[in-house]
Amino acid sequence: VTMETAEGAQSPIATTQPITDELTVDGIEAEFKRVQDHISQFLVDETQQQFVEDLWDFEKGKGGGRSRLWEAPESSDLLKTEEPRNIPVLEKAGVNYSGIEGPSMPTSALAGIKLPENTPYRATGVSLVFHPQSPHIPTVHMNIRFFQCGETWWFGGGIDLTPYSAHERPVQSMIVNFHRGLRGVCERAAMDYEQHKQVCDKYFVIQHRAEARGVGGIFCDHLNSDTTAGKTKRQLFDFVCDLGMTLPDLYRPFIHYGKNKLVTPEQREFQLVRRGRYVEFNLVYDRGTKFGLQSGGRTASILMSLPPKANWPYDYVPPEGSPQWVLTSFCQHPIDWANIDDVTTLITTTQQ
Repeated sequence: VTMETAEGAQSPIATTQPITDELTVDGIEAEFKRVQDHISQFLVDETQQQFVEDLWDFEKGKGGGRSRLWEAPESSDLLKTEEPRNIPVLEKAGVNYSGIEGPSMPTSALAGIKLPENTPYRATGVSLVFHPQSPHIPTVHMNIRFFQCGETWWFGGGIDLTPYSAHERPVQSMIVNFHRGLRGVCERAAMDYEQHKQVCDKYFVIQHRAEARGVGGIFCDHLNSDTTAGKTKRQLFDFVCDLGMTLPDLYRPFIHYGKNKLVTPEQREFQLVRRGRYVEFNLVYDRGTKFGLQSGGRTASILMSLPPKANWPYDYVPPEGSPQWVLTSFCQHPIDWANIDDVTTLITTTQQ
């Protein structure tokens, strides 16, 4: 992995003005590339799997992106081995960077922001999703983004966790620590963690099933000086970059815990069922997917977030008291994970 060093762009030197470190879109793009590099290196180090990089150009404007894809060979099958450590951790993963410029902002990105029609825009961001092979390791999604439309600008971002098994106390403790880590990111930036968690809980809901995609995280959009009580562009930029750079520390414990555990057919089947729910949300409700498709973005990169395999058994209901029932229960209402002091207060399986 090639690591790049990004420096904020500086304004031209003038004899009558001091040198300033103005935060430009070019500077934001450079730092977002560094976030992509940081996370890519983490995945390579932790999984020993190499990625394929695809450089692409934005055909309906200027700019383009770097899509990085990890895929396990079709021959790898956790159900056919007694040595999970020999199976690649990632079944499919993508860490994408994009920086594009177009003549008119797609309506899916505005969501209440009033702009004149045909306002030119620049948009840049990093988006990722990890789909591990083992149901003992959760899927994670994250994105950070920036938009500039004329004089109007805003940041956005978020991260959420989709486990496939959450009845074991160590996993419940890791979910608690995941949320506490996100609270720490917010506290470092003097951002309201509770507000961003609540937005996440409301956003990542599969409305036609009345359940969440997973166990939540944080989500925020349209962050600018007006919506954040006067925070500067630099402060909000630092916040979303910190979120991206913190992701490896938040996710690493799940890999270490789950990568060597044996997998049963029932666990794999439930993983595919929950992946089906993941597909439903992404294709029906996700604003990022809609923006990418409406803006004429690269379809292969946009749909990289979808899992390689999923399943939709008819009218599936997990048996009460089963590990699958526990996970489903956690997805049926928001939980204040960061403030849970004793995970033994959470439900667990009644089956042996």
